[in-house]
Amino acid sequence: MPGLVPSAGITMDERIRNLLRERGHEQLLLTVDDPDLEMKLVTVMERLVSDADAIRDGIGRSVVRNLKTMARMGVFLERAVHQRYPEFPVRSGVHSWEEYLPPLTRNLDRLVETYEGVAAATAGD
Repeated sequence: MPGLVPSAGITMDERIRNLLRERGHEQLLLTVDDPDLEMKLVTVMERLVSDADAIRDGIGRSVVRNLKTMARMGVFLERAVHQRYPEFPVRSGVHSWEEYLPPLTRNLDRLVETYEGVAAATAGD
């Protein structure tokens, strides 16, 4: 996803379904047991080509939202550990969400620059 490769999903459980739903790409989701899978797959593949820019945009927003979600989990983990082990050192002050993640690659940095405001604006969608 960080490569912004337009992609669809064929699912047999909730994992890919949830991912595509989060991206706003439910129309690119197929199920393995669909009797018309072959015909629908051709249609979805054509859509990947015709709507590539919009699909890339949705993927970029999703990647940045997920990075921020992972960082938020780091905050929660730090608090939970400190509650259980009060001697655990907790940083004070305001910290950027990026400080709860390993260093981002140049590609992820570019995605954050491009989509950070957009991801925040659409977080409630």
